[in-house]
Amino acid sequence: MDIIGNTNKITQYPGGLHNHTDYSNLRLRDAIIKTEDLLWHAAELGHEVVAITEHESLSNHVKAEKIYKKVKEKYPNFKLIRGNEIYLCRNGLNADNFNRETDKYYHCVLLAKDAVGHKQIREISTRAWRRSYMARGMRRVPTYYQDLFDIIAENRGHVIGTTACLGGALPTQLIKYRETGSQELYEKIITWCEQMEWIFGQGNFYLELQPAANRDQRYVNAMLMDIAKTYHFPYIITTDSHYLKREDKPIHKAYLNSQNGDREVDDFYATTYMMGTEELESFMGLNREELNEAYANIHHIKEMCEDYSLMKPLKIPQLKWKESKIGYVRNCWHERIPNITKFVDSPYEGDQLLACHIVEQLETDMRLQAQNIYDAINECLEMTWISSEVNKTHWSAYYLNLQKIIEECWNAGTLVGCGRGSGVGFILLYLLGITQINHQWETTKTFAWGLTRKGSE
Repeated sequence: MDIIGNTNKITQYPGGLHNHTDYSNLRLRDAIIKTEDLLWHAAELGHEVVAITEHESLSNHVKAEKIYKKVKEKYPNFKLIRGNEIYLCRNGLNADNFNRETDKYYHCVLLAKDAVGHKQIREISTRAWRRSYMARGMRRVPTYYQDLFDIIAENRGHVIGTTACLGGALPTQLIKYRETGSQELYEKIITWCEQMEWIFGQGNFYLELQPAANRDQRYVNAMLMDIAKTYHFPYIITTDSHYLKREDKPIHKAYLNSQNGDREVDDFYATTYMMGTEELESFMGLNREELNEAYANIHHIKEMCEDYSLMKPLKIPQLKWKESKIGYVRNCWHERIPNITKFVDSPYEGDQLLACHIVEQLETDMRLQAQNIYDAINECLEMTWISSEVNKTHWSAYYLNLQKIIEECWNAGTLVGCGRGSGVGFILLYLLGITQINHQWETTKTFAWGLTRKGSE
């Protein structure tokens, strides 16, 4: 393939780009792999890439990222790709106009290459779920072809598409072609491939071969190889994993049959588990050159996909904060409470204001001027500073917001409880008037105002 170059360099199966976990069980029992097991087992098999492609679900992508970070520490060359297996159908299909004889929900795999691509597959998934409906005992989540035009074709190059399993549009039509021999149908099949390549962009659409355990899959594999060679479409091999290891097959079968009676699982799901190179090749019937080209294409996809993060920093909104009566913190307080210096010197306005409010209260309440109080404040400030750095936010904003809210509650004549959740013992909240109990005092000196406003004993 022109986009790959020399394909003889990669002779080992790089990894599967079509895998399911128990997060694929939202609408129908389907897979028994745990997300953590999927990533670790893929790495332990020697795979350098693995993709998560649930049945119309992106629910475990953040969870997978957290696990991926741990796997990456042990296997630095390993990469996670996040995707989705959607159900393509004609535009406008809904519960009212669905035709059981002619309408199908064709499987199609989408792989996000970067953060933009992930946003695109999220939008596609959102559209599908918003138009979802119940039919034949399960919730249908249709993706219209128009969605691909609207979202992917409008900004190509961020999502990779593959033809999926025997439930995909291309395999389904190829089997129909075997039955009819219609040249017109074959031409439509090629036109469909060309249109999908146009939607995703050159080098972003792949034919998907899978281990052949049944007659239909062997036929489809052979036809896909013929199309790939004749029309120069790149191809990959996936295992469409639904259970982790071959010995898990009886458990998977029992799981599927535990809902809606018996299901045909012995044939279709016979090879839908993660495999090493030798086992995979035993099912494929391809020569060395053909296998190497598939492996090179998988490796190329791995290289095209970025390591992006879905994690977002914690954002604390900023209210109109209560002003402090003092404009600066005197040097003596830096000596008594060393950690207050970090807040005073911080470029963030909220940190500076928090320091002023703390000192203002200390200077106006003689009962608070004791070393044990200073030590408690210093410790709380240290914890606040560390937590702010870890969470990449400023917890001072949270304190000041809550101070303002409580102040407004009192001003409105609303009763306010003496404590604010798990933070009731945090002395900073007492100094800001958020809590009404200072339990840093010795028992004999405890002041508890209950439902009265602080200072109005």
